Parts: sequence; C-alpha cells; structure tokens
Amino acid sequence: MLTVNEIFYSIQGESTRAGEPCVFVRLTACDLRCSWCDTPYAFYEGRKMSIDEVVETVDGHNCPLVEITGGEPLLQDDVYPLMERLLADGRTVMLETGGHRSIARGQCSGNAGSWRSRGLPA
Repeated sequence: MLTVNEIFYSIQGESTRAGEPCVFVRLTACDLRCSWCDTPYAFYEGRKMSIDEVVETVDGHNCPLVEITGGEPLLQDDVYPLMERLLADGRTVMLETGGHRSIARGQCSGNAGSWRSRGLPA
C-alpha cells in the first residue's frame, strides 16, 4: 500500500527527458524540510492506494515515461515493487529523490531509466 499525494500527466521539465510527456506519481511523506522545497503539501497530504490502483491510474494516461517523486519516495517500502511493476510493463521509470536514502534494495532490478537527486537549488 502506498500513500499517494497525486498522479498527473504533464511534460517532463528536467533531465535528458525534458520536453517528453510523462506521468508523475507523487508519493506522500518527506523526512527533510528543505527551504527550497516546491511541494511542501506532499509532506502530509495523500490517500492510500494499492500498487494495482496506481498502475491502473498510470495506464489511463497511455504514456511510456513515469517519474516517481515526492516528498521522498524512498520512505515508502512499496515504491520498490511499484517501480518493478512499471518496468515489467515496459515503462521507463525515473526516480526523483533527495539522495539521502539508499536505493540499494534487493527488490529493485536497477533497470530504471534514471536515478536522480533533487540536489541543491541553483
């Protein structure tokens, strides 16, 4: 079970995928409180969704590129099977993380298209 803040379809604005259509899955919770955070509403707001429900919602957008973001998505254990499921369905999965939590989980194959950290503001 995941706590999901929002799922939406938009245009990727960052990385080598900038300009491409993308489904964003924003998970709830963050253990950092960065002063430059542009999504503080993701600290607490969200609803419980199963992996099947998240995948069904993503499927509805018919888009091969998915970004998992937050909050800090690695705080939720079920993010790993979600990424595996999306990868198995043939999607490119990007993970936006603060970079302070390990991505080394045996459940994730590491085939995600991109692992990136939010980093410091410019």
